[in-house]
Amino acid sequence: MKKKQQKQEFVAETSEMNYNNNNNNECSGQDQQKRYVWPWVGLVANVPTEVEPSGRRVGKSGSTLRDEFTLKGFNPTRVKPIWNTKGHTGFALVEFAKDFKGFESAMQFEKSFDLDRHGKRDWKKGHRLRDDKLYGWLAREDDYNRSDTVGKNVKKKRDLKSISQIVEEDQRKLYHLFENMCQTIEKNKQRKQQLEQKVDETLESLEFHNLMLNNSYQEEIQKMEKNMQEFYQQVLGGHEKSFAELEAKREKLDERARLIEQRAIKNEEEMEKTRLEREMIQKAMCEQNEANEEAMKLAEKHQKEKEKLHKRIMEMEAKLNETQELELEIEKLKGTTNVMKHMVGCDGDKDIVEKIAKTQIELDARETALHEKMMTLARKERATNDEYQDARKEMIKVWKANEELMKQEKIRVKIMGELNPAPFLPAVMNKHKAMMLCSVWAAEIGDVQWTPFRVDESDGTPKRVVDENDEKLRMLKNQYGEEVYSEVVRAKLEMEEHNASGSYETEELWNYEENRKATMEEITDVMLKIRSKLAAMKNKRQRPWGDNYEEL
Repeated sequence: MKKKQQKQEFVAETSEMNYNNNNNNECSGQDQQKRYVWPWVGLVANVPTEVEPSGRRVGKSGSTLRDEFTLKGFNPTRVKPIWNTKGHTGFALVEFAKDFKGFESAMQFEKSFDLDRHGKRDWKKGHRLRDDKLYGWLAREDDYNRSDTVGKNVKKKRDLKSISQIVEEDQRKLYHLFENMCQTIEKNKQRKQQLEQKVDETLESLEFHNLMLNNSYQEEIQKMEKNMQEFYQQVLGGHEKSFAELEAKREKLDERARLIEQRAIKNEEEMEKTRLEREMIQKAMCEQNEANEEAMKLAEKHQKEKEKLHKRIMEMEAKLNETQELELEIEKLKGTTNVMKHMVGCDGDKDIVEKIAKTQIELDARETALHEKMMTLARKERATNDEYQDARKEMIKVWKANEELMKQEKIRVKIMGELNPAPFLPAVMNKHKAMMLCSVWAAEIGDVQWTPFRVDESDGTPKRVVDENDEKLRMLKNQYGEEVYSEVVRAKLEMEEHNASGSYETEELWNYEENRKATMEEITDVMLKIRSKLAAMKNKRQRPWGDNYEEL
């Protein structure tokens, strides 16, 4: 009931405001019941005409009359001459806007002719009292009901309506508009509640998914360690078995050598053969031992690398946990100190004073430890980031050295902060001037003293936005247009985001399909793809790419 009352009040107030603002000076209470031709249209009579050699009568065009009336301030939307079988009738329809502003223009149109004594009454006095000027008036019921060509043209797509009927129709339309807006707002509220509920459900699902991933990771690590231990046991068992077999053969050969030595005089050739076989077996045993040692070294190296990586992860997690625990302990100690200070202020107990001093010493020590741990974590993070940046730089060198191979890939080298000269040419219509203008603004972009951005925190998150009061950008936009302005803003923002000093352009591997910085995973995928392509081509012919293949 309350919502319905609000709708009625809104429609009544809006309609009353429109009516009073647009029709207060033109319509009396009696005029509101008069019926006008709607949409508003005026009639112009006595339009000058002449007869062509063909016998057809012609006159001024509608656009010419419209321009004349527009200069007088009547604001017609269209002027349409009325024609019949003989040609121009000397009449024209002057159409106005459908709203009350159009009605106001139509009334001014009629008053202007009335004041000049060229209105409807003057036209009806007859041919003898007319001159060569135009006569004009606002079409009403009698014009609508005319049976001649003028009346037929007035009737086309028009009705007779009073002011009160038009106001009532506007009120009805406003009422439906307001009702539709209320329904739309209610639907949006319901949709917002549904989306909030879905977000809450999604967050709970993500937490559970992260827990399951962590458990799965731990199980996989344990399974890998168990498999590696079983593999090492199998390798060692096989080596021991082979060594035992070789040792048994060596013992047999030693026994045989002893027997041969007893018969050395009788069979020296057999003894020499046995000696050679013995040396070959000993050599095979040495090679087997070396292979065993190499396998063990490889296994130990793999195990150490895995343990080193796992240890580094555990250290980082442990230090992070220690840092969080230290922060919690420091907050607790600060709270305890504040409570004790309050107690001292109340009774001045000596024991409490000593406890405060000890607590303060412990608090200072914890804060020092926390600072050292934070510095250590920061150093490790910087070292990791340096390694990451060095790797990207090496990748950029490879990309530039193999530019022909990479030009068809989605990952290519991009110069951050470089201006695109394309928008400058349409702005100055001269290629040489466009390149000079582009060079001038490239120098401006490299100027570290020029900072046309400000930090906006209106939505609670600080972000960099264009300073609308920057004089250089305002002059650029006014003189050369929106496209050149947008390109300069993009290049300046790009340079400051990817180069802290902002004084020179930097190179970056860029994903042109998604218009963002490429990840190391994407870069590696492209490298493997190109390498596979080169390997396939190498099988067909010998080294078609020269040194490019080796570098990749």
